[in-house]
Amino acid sequence: MDKTFTLRVDLESDKGIKYGLPRLLDLLREYNIKASFYLVMGGESGLKEIVKYRGKLKSAGERLLKVWSTKEKIRIVLFPKDFVKENLSILKRILKEGHELGLHGWKHREWARGLDKININHRIKIAKQKYKDLFVQNPISFAAPGFETNENVLRILEEEGITHISDFVGKKVKKYGKIKNVPITICGETRMPIIEYLVGKRKNDEEILKEIEKKIKKEKIFSFYIHGLFEARFKLELLEKIFKFVKKEKFQNKRVVDY
Repeated sequence: MDKTFTLRVDLESDKGIKYGLPRLLDLLREYNIKASFYLVMGGESGLKEIVKYRGKLKSAGERLLKVWSTKEKIRIVLFPKDFVKENLSILKRILKEGHELGLHGWKHREWARGLDKININHRIKIAKQKYKDLFVQNPISFAAPGFETNENVLRILEEEGITHISDFVGKKVKKYGKIKNVPITICGETRMPIIEYLVGKRKNDEEILKEIEKKIKKEKIFSFYIHGLFEARFKLELLEKIFKFVKKEKFQNKRVVDY
């Protein structure tokens, strides 16, 4: 039975793009693996958005490794960055090196914590337009922040030419109208990233690798997701071991848009 491997990478922070993305791209190039990247187009959320959308993210858990200092948190609240424009040259490497680059909403916080409060049509349109302006092409894939989605989102995405998403659970690719959903098949509780989830369970790299290898044997599609802010900065050695396993087992590597 042919098995496929898909890596999804969510980019939603300046720090993750600036310090995690370049090293991750280097590693992917070394192992000739193509990944699917999803980019928050509107940059950081400032004070007004943080106050308005205060709910806890369903797919979040307590991190053993703290990714933000108090000083950084204050700066983000008072002086939010447009991390897309500030890191454009790094982001363009994604497409140049043959990876997929899709949309991850406009602002992560508002979508993941307040989908029912925002103008979804407007957010998708401005995210798509900014993407087109900066990358000189239209996006064709989308991954919802926090996996928050509904029928209205699907309708608007289809109208805007999105052909692939990665939002619904499952073990195989399924069509929703004209849109294909490629599921994340391996993740932690509340759909947390599997590596971050197991780190939170105080597992070391070898234990995490064994756990993932055990889970892989049950899946026809081996897909998991990471963040530029966490795994791409702190767990590159573990990712390399996973890539070596994928190559050894001769998995067929696919981006989300390749299904």
